[in-house]
Amino acid sequence: MNQALKILDIFIKIQEYSDVFQHKRDGLLDEISLTEVHCIDYIGMTDHPNVTKISEQMGLTRAGISKISKRLISKGLIESYQDPDNKKEIYFRLTEGGQSVYDEHKKIHNKVRQEWLAFFEHYSDNEKATILRFFTEINDLFDGKSADKIEKEK
Repeated sequence: MNQALKILDIFIKIQEYSDVFQHKRDGLLDEISLTEVHCIDYIGMTDHPNVTKISEQMGLTRAGISKISKRLISKGLIESYQDPDNKKEIYFRLTEGGQSVYDEHKKIHNKVRQEWLAFFEHYSDNEKATILRFFTEINDLFDGKSADKIEKEK
């Protein structure tokens, strides 16, 4: 993966923290929260999504995902189902409304991605390497890595 794409992937993750502003502007968050949008996103891109898989991907507790999934079911955005071969496990899938939210969320991210890729064209490879290191360290702070661990990895 080239440096611009690496920078972009990290920047988008950081931007998720402020993503609410873009989503509100585009009307995506009129009826649902940003966390619910991201839960829908994980359900849409995961094979046989269940509470455990979603909680691991989102970094939230299983109890938190259970609450979110109940809200999404009540809003008609997802539905639960069981695999005929595994009656114990409960999975989720998007409804038509959930698919619409999923598609709109992807559209917003693709638009932002293209805008940022164009922006990074103004920088040399050396500058992109510096930006990548900078955003990687910020991302590591968000992920809970200590400053000491970041320093040791250099």
